[in-house]
Amino acid sequence: MKTVLADRYVLEHEIARGAVGVVWRAFDRITGEWVAVKVLREELRGESEIFESFRAEAEILRTIDHPGVVAVKDFIVTEALCAVVLEFIDGLDLREHLRVHGPLPAAEAALRCASAAETLAAIHRSGYRHSDVKPGNLMLDGPEGVKFVDFGIARAAASRTAPSHGTPEYIAPEVASGDSASTGVDNYALGLVLYESLTAHSAYRGGSITDVVERHLTRIPVKPAAVDRDLWQVVETLLALDPRARGDLDAIAAELRRLAPRLSRQATAPIEPQLRERDSSKSFDYMPVTPHAPEVQGIAALMAAESEPGDAPRRGRFLVAALALVALAAAAVWAVAALTGPEVPNAEDAGDPSEEAGTSAPVETSAEPTASAPSESASPGEESASPEGAEAESPDPGEESTDLSGSDGSTGGSTEGGSDDDSPGSDLIGSPMPTSEIGRDSR
Repeated sequence: MKTVLADRYVLEHEIARGAVGVVWRAFDRITGEWVAVKVLREELRGESEIFESFRAEAEILRTIDHPGVVAVKDFIVTEALCAVVLEFIDGLDLREHLRVHGPLPAAEAALRCASAAETLAAIHRSGYRHSDVKPGNLMLDGPEGVKFVDFGIARAAASRTAPSHGTPEYIAPEVASGDSASTGVDNYALGLVLYESLTAHSAYRGGSITDVVERHLTRIPVKPAAVDRDLWQVVETLLALDPRARGDLDAIAAELRRLAPRLSRQATAPIEPQLRERDSSKSFDYMPVTPHAPEVQGIAALMAAESEPGDAPRRGRFLVAALALVALAAAAVWAVAALTGPEVPNAEDAGDPSEEAGTSAPVETSAEPTASAPSESASPGEESASPEGAEAESPDPGEESTDLSGSDGSTGGSTEGGSDDDSPGSDLIGSPMPTSEIGRDSR
């Protein structure tokens, strides 16, 4: 006997299973349509944080009305179960398609990723970021489009906090280092999706989770010989270390659509990834998730002083006193340094402490597109040097891990045939993201 939910949805058969939910194909008795019903796992119903995340996913999907986002139709909560009813999309997700059929033709990859970029731009305008962009969360839609599914770890776009779980292969460097997140994490992951669409291989898979996470900070893919130079320029823009250099998604989409007509419509064989070191000749500062305590207190004091109307003389005295204190502190530091400097052994050999500061991270220069990359201030189509001349380094095959890119929306293996069940990094729902040894501690 088949299960019927809310006297309406007849569960036919299971089509996917993930860490949080089980997805069923179901028949809607009222509309006569097929739907997808994602049911929260029974053993997780008592976990308040997971339940709230499950409920929030339904609310986010209700908020975002866009053809590139799977539509939510109903939300069911009873004493026995919790389920969200979604639009049913017949076909494969991108991850399974790449596993079965190999790379997409370059023209198709450009068009599908243009569709993804346009959808992500709309998601960001709606006030959210997806935070888990990967091939397994992109359902193929028609000959050129995709639909985003699984908003289980989506965040408000203005939030600087990173999700506590995700898929290591697709996390942005700033998240890997424990710094704040922004909508740029979606741009970065989209660059990896475009790379994987063209090669049928994940760029960063291999080794332990810590190895994968560290690789995002220190390595970047090398352009395969078969990939068009201008198309690779888009990949490198999206994979920039600095989130501010990853381009505007609408401009990225426009550039991909401009390139598509002249790109090949013949797929290549799968291409093994090669990585090279990122260029560390420049650095930039991430915005911290929260200011340090002294900064918070100082800001609060200043705001309190300036919030009292009609008290301009007091504000003036406050600022003068503050400046005097700063000057006294600077003088004291100088005096101590002058008195103790000669006693410091090898003082003349001491390096600039700013070189060892942990508040900045390397950013590539020649390896990444600048003026020629599609962005808010760049015109599409300009050419720049490709990284083919850089020394390439491929991952050690002996370190390669099993699949790290599992998702609720896919039942198949990865692009390399691994199993989600024995993968240490697949769909780390509810698990803390490991902290990179070379980054700062998560806050």
